[in-house]
Amino acid sequence: MRKLTLSLFLLAGLSVQSVAQLGKGGIPLSIRSAEAIAHKIPVTQAELPDWDAQLSKWNADPSSFSRPFLVSLFTPTDLGFPNSGILYTTEDGTRVWRTTLSIAGAKAIGLYYDNFSLPKGTQLFLTNSNNKQILGAFTESNNSETGMFANEPVQGGTVNIELNIEPGVDLSEIKLHINRAAVYFRGVEYLMPFAANLETIDQFDSQLAGNSSVCNINAVCPLGNGYVPQRDAALHTICVMSVGTGTCSSTMVNTANNAPGSCKQYLLIASHCEFTNGKTDATFAQYIFRFNYQHSTCNPPAGTITNTQQSITGAKFVSRSIVPLSGGQPNAQQIKGDFILLEFTGQNKIPASWNVNLAGWDKSPNTALTATSPKKFIGFHHPAGDVKKVSAGSAIQSYSVGSPDSHWALQLDSGYAAQGSSGSALFNGDGRVIGVASVAAPLQGVPVTCIRTAKNTNDSSTAKIVLYSKFSNVWDYTVDGTATTSKLKPWLDPANSNVNVVNIVKSDCTPLSSNPPTGIAGEENKLAQSVTVFPNPSSNGRINIQVNLAEPSDIQMGLYDISGKRINNYSLSRVRQGAYHIDLSGYPNGIYLLKISDGQQECSKKIMLRK
Repeated sequence: MRKLTLSLFLLAGLSVQSVAQLGKGGIPLSIRSAEAIAHKIPVTQAELPDWDAQLSKWNADPSSFSRPFLVSLFTPTDLGFPNSGILYTTEDGTRVWRTTLSIAGAKAIGLYYDNFSLPKGTQLFLTNSNNKQILGAFTESNNSETGMFANEPVQGGTVNIELNIEPGVDLSEIKLHINRAAVYFRGVEYLMPFAANLETIDQFDSQLAGNSSVCNINAVCPLGNGYVPQRDAALHTICVMSVGTGTCSSTMVNTANNAPGSCKQYLLIASHCEFTNGKTDATFAQYIFRFNYQHSTCNPPAGTITNTQQSITGAKFVSRSIVPLSGGQPNAQQIKGDFILLEFTGQNKIPASWNVNLAGWDKSPNTALTATSPKKFIGFHHPAGDVKKVSAGSAIQSYSVGSPDSHWALQLDSGYAAQGSSGSALFNGDGRVIGVASVAAPLQGVPVTCIRTAKNTNDSSTAKIVLYSKFSNVWDYTVDGTATTSKLKPWLDPANSNVNVVNIVKSDCTPLSSNPPTGIAGEENKLAQSVTVFPNPSSNGRINIQVNLAEPSDIQMGLYDISGKRINNYSLSRVRQGAYHIDLSGYPNGIYLLKISDGQQECSKKIMLRK
């Protein structure tokens, strides 16, 4: 490959984010109880940032391509428990604290907490203005040693914040303070369904995507056949910057010592996705990691995806390379090694039911430079923050960026990369990680028709030539010193076995051929707390059903009359949260029973028609 003449840019990207993270599900008491109507809720106003001015300034900087693509701007807030809200007690002794944050003109709002610690028995819920979108319940399981937290965006310019506090909880143990909010101006089209009226029972999980090139290929298309396990190791990462948020791609990786019962969940991402060169847990405590953000079919209807809503906030720092800076910004031409290794620990570990894998890797110094069909060099990533895409090529070659032979150069035969693909893995023909997406040559060799996006805009970051930081180069990396926090080897081969190759496993380190049960046996039945029906009684026969589950599930519902006869059936496929309705106006007045099942638990809701 000839020397690239175009300026290299770091592959940072557009933020399209999820709408829940390791929440326990459930419905806030303010929605379940009519008692809340009597209380006037305090509203805190925050300033809408000047998006046009900041974006113009951001784009005018020559290093703008070397940083995440702005999708939100931070605005300061001073909102906390208990002073910012109203606290009242329900008949059963449960205390409810509520407040509202309003930012006029915001498309969506994410909250960033500089002090977060919830005692056992306390649940945090967030809702949008019409209560159709629910985040939570967040509990003590979301606490971290850093005392920091962040949540994904809530649709619109209003966020309702609610604590449900069980009797006996010491209020002085509740620590909740929000010092800034991320105001989203783009990249949140997928939240639009939450702004609409309640959907009918057969319409759900519609989201808008299409931020990247129309020539990109969905991850579930035939190009990815043979590499499905690798696809399930790739994820979307929401990064925090000084002015707002942006995104990169990342990959879960295995170790030489992992085994069921002693399983390390490591995540590999590009170092330039965090360019303050921070090496503390606090640096990454408010990053949001989103799994399985991908279409369920190769060619779905325009603007729709399967909404998995699986994400985790925060990860522990393990090791990284240092990003070379110029004027405080990443210098793409000098980036010798490009990696960050993070770890999910404790209650932030990935649930086995999410179907996430830990990718294998190959650090061999002598790597095959060609792949014979059906093998290929392949990557799964989120260009322009879009739903997961796949790209592939048949040959790689060594390339120098900052130091000799630091990167692998891949000219893609199928699909493209773009800002947002940074940090994604390059898999060799055998499906093992050999590189981390680092820099690229935008537009070089890209047809004009492939610069266009599904939203009829141009993406000038679309790239056919991608450079990956070599896994073998950063394995025992010494450019930034000899500390274990500057290389991969001490963490991915802690017993110093010196193996060159490690295979892929499930996120709990069981073999891919093993399918252990992923049910929630032994836990109390929480389905009843995660589904509510209203209004009840109904004066017109229209019944609204609000769902907020801990994980996506197939919901089956049967409607029974007073004699116990089943008179109708309803179903929701792979739903986690949402608001729907069923029309019972054709049935006579009386009492009915709606039996609800997610395949593991059952509950019943009594419905009264009084037309």
